[in-house]
Amino acid sequence: MILKNQKGQSATEYMLIIAIVVLGLVAAASTLLPKFKQGVDALGDNVIKTLETTYDNARPEK
Repeated sequence: MILKNQKGQSATEYMLIIAIVVLGLVAAASTLLPKFKQGVDALGDNVIKTLETTYDNARPEK
């Protein structure tokens, strides 16, 4: 009779596991987000420089 309410117990355990996973994801995101932003900014700068160089080289000289 002790194991009568197993469904409620397993649902609670799943919610605890989900909460721990979400906390882990939030911690990882807060740690990795600054590095990701730096990478995206550097990529944007490289694209701008490439486009400027390509535009300057493609422009006919007068």
